[in-house]
Amino acid sequence: MQRRMRPEVGLHIDGFTLQAELYRGGFSTLWQVSHPSYSAPLVMKVPRISKDLASASLASFEVEMLILPRLSGPHVARLIGQGGFTPMPYLVTERLPGPTLQPRVTKGCRPLSEVVTLGKAIARALHDLHRQEVIHLDLKPENLMQRPTGEIVLIDFGLSRHAQLPDLLAEEFPIPLGTFPYIAPEQVLRQRHDLRSDLFSLGVILYLMLTGRQPFGHPATLSQLRRRLWQDPEPPRALRPEVPAWLQEITLRALEVDPAERYQSAAQLLFDLENPQRMRLSARGTKQRGDPLMTRLQRRWHRRGLRGFATLTPHTGR
Repeated sequence: MQRRMRPEVGLHIDGFTLQAELYRGGFSTLWQVSHPSYSAPLVMKVPRISKDLASASLASFEVEMLILPRLSGPHVARLIGQGGFTPMPYLVTERLPGPTLQPRVTKGCRPLSEVVTLGKAIARALHDLHRQEVIHLDLKPENLMQRPTGEIVLIDFGLSRHAQLPDLLAEEFPIPLGTFPYIAPEQVLRQRHDLRSDLFSLGVILYLMLTGRQPFGHPATLSQLRRRLWQDPEPPRALRPEVPAWLQEITLRALEVDPAERYQSAAQLLFDLENPQRMRLSARGTKQRGDPLMTRLQRRWHRRGLRGFATLTPHTGR
């Protein structure tokens, strides 16, 4: 029986040589690697396998191993190679230059022009991903990088869903999956097959760049997370008056609780960001405060037994 390998500096596997550990996360580690057939920088992702993490990390890694080879284009890292679970599971991709968008997006209010430019770039990446029948389901600044040519690259597909593949994570985990400040209301209800979930997460990112705040705070428990089913955020213009009404309209529409009231595709959201003069504003664009307490209480009452929303699949949301 073949001995299971563990990643370490100097390890050779399938022609790849591990050179340095770049990052250690909850579920995986990233390593700088080399290969005699490739002169460009490469990175290897290896799941962390321990008694406490084995089930979650391996299920997530298996999902990524199934999805990443099916993706192509400038908005995903180019896959170079992968290894099975014996002797060591791994994924090797091109190494993208620079950090993720996390330090850039989360360091306070960003210039309005930057918000629009980044918003358009992320929407283009999501449109391309959804066209390939994949929903990311963990869209956040830490999972976004940018090529020198400007394209946004989506990374970490460990929680994603492919329309043509079984949803292994839904079968494995009975709780909502994702990063709590960013996940959509339908994800709270464990619905994992609606492309509009990614548009909600993009709305969170836009709001964060506009205001320097998370629209729904930092929920840490499931009971706090369930407030997502009736909460509405404080309008960006109440926190930053120079935000134009059209940009608030786009952001708050993306953050609607009911997916039917959001943008129905990334292409629609992108069109509005590119053509604000052609938008028709609703009350969302000009509101200066959140909904009244009574409205929120009524929403909470009506949604107390809610089990799910009507959904779209990636190939229908065009």
